[in-house]
Amino acid sequence: MFESKRRALIFMSLSFVLAAVAGIIFYSKYQDLNDNLGKMTDVYVADANIPSRKAIEPSDVSSTKIPNKYVTDAHILSMDQLEDQVLIIPLKEGDLITENILKPYTELTSQDNRLVEIMTSAEGNDNITFDDDFDYMDQADIVVSYNFDETDDEETDPDKEPVTELFMTDVPVHKVFKGEEGQTGIAVEVQSDRATGLIHMLNYADYIHVLKSGAGEDEGESEQGDEETQDTNPDEGQSENEASEEEQEEPSNDDNETSDNDTSNEDNDTSNDDADNDT
Repeated sequence: MFESKRRALIFMSLSFVLAAVAGIIFYSKYQDLNDNLGKMTDVYVADANIPSRKAIEPSDVSSTKIPNKYVTDAHILSMDQLEDQVLIIPLKEGDLITENILKPYTELTSQDNRLVEIMTSAEGNDNITFDDDFDYMDQADIVVSYNFDETDDEETDPDKEPVTELFMTDVPVHKVFKGEEGQTGIAVEVQSDRATGLIHMLNYADYIHVLKSGAGEDEGESEQGDEETQDTNPDEGQSENEASEEEQEEPSNDDNETSDNDTSNEDNDTSNDDADNDT
């Protein structure tokens, strides 16, 4: 009896020891696995079916957690990365969103307009010159110089005088491209029927200068200044009108006095004639 109890206690003690060792080994392996995977990071996935070329809204996406070990630079980690972006392919609910399937969303003012890029050459010998740095929604004037006949695409006439003209005015800028040395180009919005003409000049014109336009601010300011001047000096205008009216009245008074004098002189002459007749 006592021998059986002793054996039972020995087996129970061994089982507890083996269980503790197994638990320690499992916990150690679990910690190693967590260390290899790292912490969890939130990434964004499609919360519903999203068609292509649709501006992404916050209600279209949701976040999920994945281990840091599997996070790459292509994953979307914040909503700021989805601002003003569209998908180039449709996504289903639960699909992961990455940068390689996104492109900037372009909002044109009209469906009949097109974006045309005006880029400088990387070699530095380009014929395109930007006379100022541009920002989004600035307006630009495009000046071109060429010596070819516009009816011919590539033929140039060496005897013909070069022509420099203002080709386009107040063209809105929708994109600005910058490199290591600064601004490298812009994208302008033009009407579709004028896009071919601009591309033709970009291909064959000798020189192109892109100027920043003032967008008519000076004209607006001058008109506002004229209105303020009229509003602040109403008394001066009224006094000038009164003065002109007085000047007009003065000649009329002089005319009346002259006519009265002439009438009195005629009466005197008539009375003198009557007196002579009586004599």
